[in-house]
Formats: sequence, structure tokens, C-alpha cells
Amino acid sequence: MNERKLVAAAALVGLMLYGVAGLLTGGTTEAQAKSPKTTGKACAPSQAELEKRYEETEKLVSAGSTDKRPGIKPWTDIQGAAEDLTWPAKYYLPWPAGESHKVYQSWNGNRIGPPRATHMQAQNYYAWDFNIVRGEYICAARDGTVTLAHDAEPAGKENDNCLRIRHADGEESVYAHIGSGTSLVKVGDKVLAGQKICQGSNESQHLHFVIWKNMVDYPCRFIDYAATNGVPQYGASPVSGNKGTPQEVIEQIKSDFAKGEAAFKAGKFDEALRFFRLATQREVLIEAYENALARIEECKAEMEKEISAAIEEARKGDYPGADKRFKELKKRYGDKEAQDRIEKALLDLKNDPAFKEWAAKQIAQRAWMDAKAAEEKEDWDKALRIYRDLLKVYKKEDAEYKDLKKKIQEIEIKKGLKD
Repeated sequence: MNERKLVAAAALVGLMLYGVAGLLTGGTTEAQAKSPKTTGKACAPSQAELEKRYEETEKLVSAGSTDKRPGIKPWTDIQGAAEDLTWPAKYYLPWPAGESHKVYQSWNGNRIGPPRATHMQAQNYYAWDFNIVRGEYICAARDGTVTLAHDAEPAGKENDNCLRIRHADGEESVYAHIGSGTSLVKVGDKVLAGQKICQGSNESQHLHFVIWKNMVDYPCRFIDYAATNGVPQYGASPVSGNKGTPQEVIEQIKSDFAKGEAAFKAGKFDEALRFFRLATQREVLIEAYENALARIEECKAEMEKEISAAIEEARKGDYPGADKRFKELKKRYGDKEAQDRIEKALLDLKNDPAFKEWAAKQIAQRAWMDAKAAEEKEDWDKALRIYRDLLKVYKKEDAEYKDLKKKIQEIEIKKGLKD
């Protein structure tokens, strides 16, 4: 094996060991390495820490619709306080910006209690009733797709009229007790936050608003309501800031998508992925946003092709070539999913029997060099020890095994003559 191949082999072995050690020990990430040392002062949690807390909250919330979940307190207490609930604010108040409507009922029958409270039961613990009547508009609280638009029930049955909008994360915003014949949307329509979707009802005198996911009620914090952790309490009259998506945000999404599309068509999938991710940071159901989501999956597929090709190279025995490709991929793709996939590929390769045999032989090549250096110095004991260890690497039918046996005999003769 020439020196160039040997260097490449050693580099790949080092890359494998480094990658596997990081996976097994949960080694220091690049972000951790760059992060400043703590000074003992309390600091805001990182986005990663928040995401972890959100996941923990969702596990508790989704377990079942009960009053023993995050943010829900006895009906006499404040609901949704920050110390009781860590959850992202994803929705706007569901009426036009600048208007205010009184809270008739909040979570868990806040300050009303039994027997009048109707939010002390399954699917409604996290619900609100807002005083909105016919002639007053109800708006989409978040971008999404209409999944139910039922406004056919006449006066006397208007409480059964309901509108539902599904959002990108699987949550649905529910707008119940709407006015008969007032729906401005139909099933399948894509709506934007702030868009008028229906009117209230004179019969119920309120909009029943709640978030569901898989028919389980979920907490909701409003982006445009700063008090009490974004959770309006009974008797409050919050003012809506639901202006919809600012035009500058829409233009930025379009710009990021256009840059990503140019990179994608040029085959620069790593660069394209960065721009498509920027274009989808905020959920806005416009064409550029949805196209960017689709392109992200296509970029991942292209990345997977490259990773799979590197794995195939290695499995066919071209380990130096695979080493070069893996290094290029790790450098190019800063995306976490890509990095994780590469690390998994490296781990799979390390456990491959053919690679283990190859790696052992690369280490053996280094041992051959050490043994020859010992011979040149006439350090026969060291040379013999190395050559005997090398016998364990090869099979008896291997040419290297026969060469080793011959070498050992020669050195034993030289050692005997010296002694």
C-alpha cells in the first residue's frame, strides 16, 4: 500500500473513531464548544432548551383531556401562569386588529366555577368564550387550511355551527357558535392569520374558541396578548393585534425561496436547503412557503443519495475514496439532520465486518513499518514482538501470513547470531 493510501486510511480510521466516540459519549457539540461559560447568573433558555420543554409539556397535554395538565389550576386561580406552563405563543386573538372583546369564560371555568362553568370538562379545559355577536367579524387566529365550515344551522340551533382550521403542526383552531350563514370560507380553503372567516351569533352571544389536536384540547398562548403569560382571564377585554402577516415578511419568504430555488437548480443542495429553511421559519400559507417545504424534502433526498454513494464506495472497498467523500459531506452539510445521517452512516460502516477487516489491515500496515524500523536498528526483540502480533491479523492462507513466518525465522537466526 503506497503512502498516500496509507494516510487516507489512517484519516478514515480517525474519522470513524471520532464520530463514534461522539455518538457513544454524547460528546461536545460545536454549539457547546462556542457557547460562553456560565457565570452563575440566570439567563434565558436557549431555543433548544425551549423546544425540549415544549416536548415535555406536549407529552403531558396529549395524554388525555383532564384538569391535571400544565397551566390548569383550580377555577378560583389564575390560569396558564408562566410558572405552570411553558408553551409557544402561536396564535393571534381571533378578531380584527384594534378591536376588543370581553372574556365571558376562560380555562377551567376561571372565576365562574360550577355549576355555570362549561369549560370544566373534556376537550374544553383550555377553551375561551369571547363576547362576539352577529355583525362582528371573527378572524383566523393562525394560517391554515379549513377542515370544517358548518354554518347551516338556523336561529335556535346556532350553537351547532362551527368552523375548524388545521395548522402545519397538526393542531386545529376551533371556532364554535358562529352565526348562521355567515361563513366566508369553505372546506379546503387556505386562510391567513387576520383573514375574516365568519361572524358571531346573537343567540350564543359568544365565540367558543379552543385548540384541538387529535380531538384533545391543547393550551394556547396569544402572540398579541402580553398579560398573564398570553392567557386572557375571565373579565378581561383583550385588544387584538391580529393584522395578519406583514407584507415585508411575505416578501422575505419569497426572496429566500427564490434564492433557494436558484441554488437547487444549480445542484447546490446544501445552499438551497439553508434558504428553504429560512423561507419556512414562519408558517405563512403562501405559495413560496409551501413550495419551500416541498423542496426541503427534495434536498434531503439529494443529500441522502450522496451519503448512500459514499457508503457504497466504502463497502466496495474504496475506503480512501469514501473517506474523502464523507469529509466533503460533513463540511458541506451543516444541517443537523444531514450531520446525524452522516454520523449514523459512519457508525454503520464501523460495524461492517468488511470494514473491520480492512481497518485492522491498515493498522497492520503501520505495524509493518514499525517492525522494519526496529530491524534497521537491529532491535530484534521489538521486531519479533511486532511480527508475532501481526500473525493474528492475517489468515494462514494469506500471502502476508507466509511472509511473516519467513520474516520471524530470519530474525530469530539474526538474533541467535548476535547472541
